[in-house]
Amino acid sequence: MKILIDMGHPAHVHFFRNAIRELERRGHSVAVTARDKDVTFRLLDAYKIPYQTRPDGWRPLNLFKAARFVTGSARAFGAERLVGVHNPYVAAAAVKLKKPCILFTDTPGSGFVNRISVARAAKVITPECLAGMFPNQTTYPGCKEMAYLHPFSPDRGVLARHGLSGRYYVVRFIGWTAHHDSGVRGLSPEGKEQLVKALSSKGQIIACNEEGVGVPEGCIPVLRPEDAHSLLALSSGYVGEGATMAKEAAVLGVPSVYLSPMDTLPPIIWMERAEALVRTTSPEGALKALEGPWKRIMVNDVLGAVVGGILQ
Repeated sequence: MKILIDMGHPAHVHFFRNAIRELERRGHSVAVTARDKDVTFRLLDAYKIPYQTRPDGWRPLNLFKAARFVTGSARAFGAERLVGVHNPYVAAAAVKLKKPCILFTDTPGSGFVNRISVARAAKVITPECLAGMFPNQTTYPGCKEMAYLHPFSPDRGVLARHGLSGRYYVVRFIGWTAHHDSGVRGLSPEGKEQLVKALSSKGQIIACNEEGVGVPEGCIPVLRPEDAHSLLALSSGYVGEGATMAKEAAVLGVPSVYLSPMDTLPPIIWMERAEALVRTTSPEGALKALEGPWKRIMVNDVLGAVVGGILQ
């Protein structure tokens, strides 16, 4: 089977990279289109995943250009299925080409985005915590981060590469520019500096910030995007505005403090109710939250659900 996957975010590279290898191992062909968002291309290059660069989206003209590009790529490849994450471009291409569209998501999304993406999909695959939210929906137990972090063996060479010794923590600050972040504001520059200063009393600080977001004084930047998960896995804790990294830390068995005005994300709520390794709190409560107590999250075979969802 020929499968086209469109990626619009670095998290999509992680989510699909093991699935691509497994699909190819089973004899299927996979083509990838991707937009130049943050470190998406650097990750695709690091994992040796070939890709075509598609136009950016969201503004009306760019939205049309991106959908047209994905349609052309899928037609040229002979794609039999089109796959993405809450993705309007593969949905539009699938309708045009009369091919099945399989979309993954772990957020409720907005009305407009849902109308042009998941509402047009042949299948929508989500964690169980979103059950009943979409048409043509199937679910899996756990969270999407388990698809690429279970199992996971960290590269201990990241410690020497970043000059780390002893206890250290990972922070992540984001730019709040995604379509689902409209109107949301994160920590002020002063708030970030105060948080880093307080956290520095407990150990060294690695900053895994979104591209374009400055690294606060006293933090060590991540040298290569493919080092991020190893640094996270070997750390003493995570504090940040990034929900994906908060969940990644929990899956890796690392205490995680999520700082965000968007504290109603279903997977985060699910983890907190399960008393797993995630706490949502204010910057003022971050250090106390890191003290726990903590309970390990149950990890499931989400990679199998991803591959099976694409093929079935």
